[in-house]
Order: sequence, then structure tokens, then C-alpha cells
Amino acid sequence: MEEAKKPDQSPDESLASVPPNPYVAPTAASAGSLGVNAVVLSAAGAGALFLLAGTMTPCVGATRSTKLKWEERQVEIEHAQRDAKLCSSEQP
Repeated sequence: MEEAKKPDQSPDESLASVPPNPYVAPTAASAGSLGVNAVVLSAAGAGALFLLAGTMTPCVGATRSTKLKWEERQVEIEHAQRDAKLCSSEQP
């Protein structure tokens, strides 16, 4: 009769007969893929600059509007000072 196999033993007791799988090092990037990477990186950078410039455009308009309001306020202050001087000189 055949001897019963133990459940914790595999049919192959040794891995010496199995050849190892060689490790294949990753290959370096070719010149063609470097060019593609450079183009993609440049396009991404240009897109980022375009979006950044687009967000700054409303700020430029707001700055100009604020400057105009400031100038109007300065003119109002000058008129008020001139009127105050005229009123003070008219009083006896």
C-alpha cells in the first residue's frame, strides 16, 4: 500500500530543480519619448500660465476701478477744502 502524504508537504520537496526568474532592469527612456515628454511638459506649463493670467485679469480691472474712485474722492476732498476756506473767509 502507498504511504499517505502529509497535508503540509508539497509534492516537490525542493525548489532546486526550478530555475530562477531573472530580474530585468527597466530600460532607459528612448530619445523619442524624451521629446514627447518635453512637449507635454511645455504644454502643461503654458496651460498653467494661461490659467494664472486668466485669474489675474479681473484683478487688473478692479485695481483700475479702485484708482478711479480714489481720484474722484481726492477731487471731492479738494472741493470740500476749497469750500471750507471760502466759508471761513466770508465770515466776519
